[in-house]
Amino acid sequence: MIENYLYGGLALILFVTILFFSIKGRVYNEFVKSLGKDVPLKFMAPISLYIIDRYQIITRFYGRVSFIQQKMIGLHGNRMATHFTKLYLAQIISTIILCFTGSVCFALFNEGDHTLFFVGLFFTVIIPMMMIRNLTEQERRRKDEIIAELPEYVNKVILLVNAGETIQQAMIRSAFMNKEKQNHPLYKELMEAMNKLQSNHPFHQVLNDLSKRCGIQEVSIFTTTVLLNYRKGGQDLILALRELSGTLWEKRKAISKIKGEEASSKLVFPLILIFISVMIIIGFPALTLF
Repeated sequence: MIENYLYGGLALILFVTILFFSIKGRVYNEFVKSLGKDVPLKFMAPISLYIIDRYQIITRFYGRVSFIQQKMIGLHGNRMATHFTKLYLAQIISTIILCFTGSVCFALFNEGDHTLFFVGLFFTVIIPMMMIRNLTEQERRRKDEIIAELPEYVNKVILLVNAGETIQQAMIRSAFMNKEKQNHPLYKELMEAMNKLQSNHPFHQVLNDLSKRCGIQEVSIFTTTVLLNYRKGGQDLILALRELSGTLWEKRKAISKIKGEEASSKLVFPLILIFISVMIIIGFPALTLF
């Protein structure tokens, strides 16, 4: 009985607090609507954004938030990193609020069961940790996709330069050649850069911005190689790009090899389960004879 009153009071406090923050968070409604449909827990976003700004979460806990921001720089570039960091932090806060509220409600509806409450607390802690860890995997996957596609792009540029086009024209045509790859991380960045180049932005500034947005060493090496050799043109540029292309293909092979090893290691556990199932199917009739 005491547990019921305890969890009932806690649930009431949570309800009032969430209602208060939802009223205060109305100022973010228009901003949240502009985010589109792909934002998880969008209905909780105004509450979480208000909490972040009201209590200056990013400033006060910058040492811990900086990890998320570093991953967002890798995923979205320097310009949009702060924006996406704030949105991801809002998702984490929304998850914590919902998990903790669910823990209290489950315990209340089950006559003050402490076990359900502590299980809910466990998920309240573990899910945000998994969300933060998932950022590392997303960054690694984006990096691998860019490195895997970059040598093909460099080869196209080499072919067009050999055919007599300037490096600027070759890069623009190579970027817009494959429309089916517009959603690829590399071509997203390349298309933005080439649009700037077509709008007469300085060539060195466009390539420097491209390198910063991608945040990957291989792209930086490519842009640096082009900038160091494009004034010379001719064979110097082609030889430098060919040497770079060879290095990039080797890195692509290494990534493919690692992915193959990871895929084979993931099959070990299912194979063990299949082996155990087969042994049970074969052995069970024999055991029933005794």
